[in-house]
Amino acid sequence: MYYNTQTHTFNHSHTEVARETNSSFAVGELVVGDYRLYEHMPEPEYDAATHRIEASDTISQRTGQPWLRGWDVIALTPAEIEAAQKARVPQSVTRRQARQALLLAGLLDNVQPAINAITDPVQRGMAQIEWDDSQQFERERPLLISLAAALGLGAEALDNLFIQAAQL
Repeated sequence: MYYNTQTHTFNHSHTEVARETNSSFAVGELVVGDYRLYEHMPEPEYDAATHRIEASDTISQRTGQPWLRGWDVIALTPAEIEAAQKARVPQSVTRRQARQALLLAGLLDNVQPAINAITDPVQRGMAQIEWDDSQQFERERPLLISLAAALGLGAEALDNLFIQAAQL
């Protein structure tokens, strides 16, 4: 790709440069009119959970070689972090996956007592039906969230349980 030294713009193709400069030149030619061949530096290491990278608007000039375009490491906003975390949490898992994840977490035997402890008979019945008959467990179901709380699981722990379940 080529960099235009006058407009300070990137991503110009060989074809575009040939058309703009009204010339033909070998692919990989370092200098063509106001255009300079460039390549990207290797991507820097960063924590994808808290940062993202974008191609930098700066370029390093090198003699006899393609110029180098760097990278900017940008911190994610709290909203972006939350959205990324939510995106990695499966919204549903199968009954088998849920039960296996609960077993591995040492919580499977606590589910029935948690259902039995629900004082409202209608809610207890609804929870029992959901536990006995659901083929899928959905992360955002209010009943599931209240059962998770009864098992001592907060939102993050429940998310982690769903992530683990999806891998089983």
